[in-house]
Amino acid sequence: MELLLLCAGAGDKSWAGPAADRPLRTKGKRRAQKVGALIGQRGLRPDITLTALDNRSRVTAEKTLKAAGWTARDIRGSRKLSAGLVPDLPDVNRALLTAPSATIQALADRLGSGLRTHAGALLIMSLKAGNADLKEYVDPRNLPDLFPWPSPNGSELRPRPAYYYTQSAALPYRKGEAGTEILIVGSSSGRHWVVPKGIVEPGLGPAQSALIEAREEAGVEGMAGHDPLGQYTYDKWGATCSVAVYAMEVTRVLPDNQWEENHRDRRWVSPVEAADLLHQPAFRGMLAQL
Repeated sequence: MELLLLCAGAGDKSWAGPAADRPLRTKGKRRAQKVGALIGQRGLRPDITLTALDNRSRVTAEKTLKAAGWTARDIRGSRKLSAGLVPDLPDVNRALLTAPSATIQALADRLGSGLRTHAGALLIMSLKAGNADLKEYVDPRNLPDLFPWPSPNGSELRPRPAYYYTQSAALPYRKGEAGTEILIVGSSSGRHWVVPKGIVEPGLGPAQSALIEAREEAGVEGMAGHDPLGQYTYDKWGATCSVAVYAMEVTRVLPDNQWEENHRDRRWVSPVEAADLLHQPAFRGMLAQL
């Protein structure tokens, strides 16, 4: 079995809450993504991913897997790993174990490695009959700062992992006595009217991702079509992002206290009003189709 032992990134030192909930610093997220790009290029996809039970360990694993182009929805927490013990592993070829540096250090020592670890580092080890051999030590500080696009082996380099540049949006609508109504929401800055939009998470389809964004950003649930209503592009993160837009028939509007980004304003308007108010001009043609 091959073990990928990944040290969680450093936490925010200003955090005043419980230690287990300490958020991962931006630098730690970027280092996790750099490690993810590396294992994605090498095809080192884990059959199972276990993390210690703290927030930083889980987020580190999520950032790593997504940057490699793989789903992060199968991650499981492990109490044994939190205690610095080798967790119970099924008969698999490769496992990714993520925990704070001190925990990974204790685990590496238990497996016979005398190497000193630090935040964000990756140890690639071979495990046979309880004996472990260190194959490689990866320091993310020595990895490239740019990420291959459009895949782990792509020739173009960009400032963010490849999946950042593939996005989807929901155009929520409902039928009422006054005709079709469109739901628009305030942008994160509060300066524009937009529709729910986000990065397509690896492992999810764009329509499914759009429905998740609609619930989080607009507090609505519903059904989206299989094919996009349209698409548009915009520049961000040093390159061009492509956004597929899906018509979404709203079946449920959540109360204000039941959706994640309820600080945003939301407003039902006619398609004509939406065409005037939405920040992105490309929506005008899509609204006409509704």
